[in-house]
Amino acid sequence: ESAQAEGALTVHCHVEGTPHAPLPDRVQSALLRIAQGALANVREHSGASAAGLTLTHLDDRVVLDIGDNGRGFTAEPEGVRGARTVRGHGLPAMRARVRQLGGTLTIESAPGEGTVLSAEVPLTTTEDPT
Repeated sequence: ESAQAEGALTVHCHVEGTPHAPLPDRVQSALLRIAQGALANVREHSGASAAGLTLTHLDDRVVLDIGDNGRGFTAEPEGVRGARTVRGHGLPAMRARVRQLGGTLTIESAPGEGTVLSAEVPLTTTEDPT
């Protein structure tokens, strides 16, 4: 019922693959914070009615994908800021979390096409000292 309310966001979660061991605490924590931040961005900025969260366990890495059916935007390469005003520190903080674990964060979006954020983290991490 609450999912039918105006402005409500329905989130579907899915896990793929079988973990060979529990994820390290620092990886769990980083992925949780990234998921929270990404879903907050979906709710605040996208106008989406639905989002999907998929956690994929692979042999040597784990991938977190968060996609929405929102309005999308023109994605800018990392480190490039256009004329639009950027509030908050959500995406830079997500990039920093993933980078500290030796992983990558990618964002695919286009106006009218929704957005997909993907965080890929190796399971044998060497933490970035920065």
